[in-house]
Amino acid sequence: MKNIIIGTAGHVDHGKTRLIKALSGIDTDRLEEEKKRGITIELGFAHIPNDAGYNIGVIDVPGHEKFIKNMLAGIGGIDFVLFVVAADEGIMPQTREHFEILNALGIDDGIIAVTKIDMVDEEWMELLLDEVKEYFNGTFLEGKPIIPVSSATGENIELLRDEIIAKCDRENKRREEPELFRLPVDRVFTMSGFGTVVTGTLVDGTVKVGDDVMIYPHQGEGSGGSDGRKAKIRGIETYGHETSQAVAGQRTAINLAAIGKDDISRGDVLAAKNAVTVTSMIDVSLKMFSSTDRIVLNNSRVHLYSGAAEVLAKVVLLDRDALAAGEECYAQLRLEEPMALRRGDRFIVRFYSPIITVGGGIVLDTLPLKHKRLREDVLADIDVLANGSISDIIVMKSGERGFIRQDELASELGLLPHEMQAIVSELTEGSNARLIKLSDGTLLSADRFACMRGELETIINDYHSANPLADGIPRQELLSRLRQTWYTEDDKLLQAAVRYLMDQGVLEDRGRSIALSGFRIEYTKEQLALKSKIADMYRKAGVEMLRTDDIMALGQKGIISAILGDLVSESVIIKVNPSYYISVPAWEESVAVARSFDGQFTLGEYRDKLGTSRKFAAELLPAMDRAGLTVFDGTARTMIKK
Repeated sequence: MKNIIIGTAGHVDHGKTRLIKALSGIDTDRLEEEKKRGITIELGFAHIPNDAGYNIGVIDVPGHEKFIKNMLAGIGGIDFVLFVVAADEGIMPQTREHFEILNALGIDDGIIAVTKIDMVDEEWMELLLDEVKEYFNGTFLEGKPIIPVSSATGENIELLRDEIIAKCDRENKRREEPELFRLPVDRVFTMSGFGTVVTGTLVDGTVKVGDDVMIYPHQGEGSGGSDGRKAKIRGIETYGHETSQAVAGQRTAINLAAIGKDDISRGDVLAAKNAVTVTSMIDVSLKMFSSTDRIVLNNSRVHLYSGAAEVLAKVVLLDRDALAAGEECYAQLRLEEPMALRRGDRFIVRFYSPIITVGGGIVLDTLPLKHKRLREDVLADIDVLANGSISDIIVMKSGERGFIRQDELASELGLLPHEMQAIVSELTEGSNARLIKLSDGTLLSADRFACMRGELETIINDYHSANPLADGIPRQELLSRLRQTWYTEDDKLLQAAVRYLMDQGVLEDRGRSIALSGFRIEYTKEQLALKSKIADMYRKAGVEMLRTDDIMALGQKGIISAILGDLVSESVIIKVNPSYYISVPAWEESVAVARSFDGQFTLGEYRDKLGTSRKFAAELLPAMDRAGLTVFDGTARTMIKK
């Protein structure tokens, strides 16, 4: 069954609530004060019965200027609008304000209902219809059905119902994957025997009874801060009926287990884990209403509305000092309280004082860096966010100074894991890949990684220059320097970057040190002679190994250490332990003797067969244990690797 949400809009006392009652049989004014005053104050909800197989939910909004904030809490999640204009008054101030709000929120379809036609004569009606058509010319309501109706007499109510049902036959643009579940909370109450109930328009995803969900943002004790608070779905109701599941496009009431009324409020978002981003700063495209007489200056405070939430925010205009009627620009909004948002969300801004609606726009980035104004590079990046492909956006976001992992960026951009993986796979393929993916899941643009590679190579080159006889920079020293250069304490990330460059053949792993590929120690003629002498000494010594301290006495400690390291890397000698090295042929002879035993052998048996002293045999056999060639049971050894 297709699920559709429609919302009313229009000036106060133009008959929105009475019209919904005529269509649905439901009086959406539920508050005593609303009935007493005869005007809608809070959001009202209904559903229109039909035989066409649609679930048609209705959000009835207040029309009075004092209650615009309540109107904004419900109007953003609708599929199309039922725009109401009273025949006896025509276009009025909130007619204009509501319509500009709908434009800013991206509503692109609707029906115009001209109400109270029983209160005017035919001549007036003709003039009024001309006025309505002229007002909506050039807008998304141009050419849409205009239905004159009377809720008092019932005239054309069935015709309007038919038009609404016809309008429901539309493409479903909402996504229904459970991972994207999101319900902005517009009402919270308690029911005896059930506990806390929240209502809202289920804008994305699917949710079932028993699901674990999150409340975003949540700052209460034990909540995990802005990471949200866990909750469990105890019960679900849609359009007055209990159900086991609700899907995108339905007005939904959800009973939450073990959540008090004070633990959640209007403006919070009930969502799947990581389905939204909790943020205190957003990059946006901001446009002022053409009708406003106000100017938003840089650093102005405004009231920001998105979903059912309202917060105060400071407007940082990125390319100018002031934004006037009809103008549009990129801006950064710095919020005084966190909001739960997703890239692409629409919002409305109202002037700080007096509180009047002045504009709106679209969220481009929920986790931006703090920008400096009037910077061409900043504006170019935001233009990618506004107009680029999703691949362009991923590459741009992966090129910023910070590091971001694939799963985190997928969540930020509202992509499912498999969608993100498909894009990343395409971007990392081939010699002209635009993206680098490290083994820990970190994404880096190719340009950004080229800069990082240059920084790393500079660090190692500088070390080679300062330590010409070292076979490479010690691994821990390299990681320490990279922490400072790349501004991160994430050792897994650093090691993943180093490993990637090793796999690419840029770096060589030399045990405890790392060198640029192809790097070789450059010796003087005298040092080369000493190196040859030491290699010859080890060859002649055979299994009668030379003490390392004795070798160190042949020259400067740093030079001898470099020579020993180089001889190891050249497979001339092998390090048995810190006190002894042995020539490779002598080591192979020692291993061959151990392999010649049939079953277990003792230290003494090995010593005799090798033809050496107990001292050297006692150094060689533990080295074979460490190498995984032999196993020692405390008395004898067995060869375990042939």
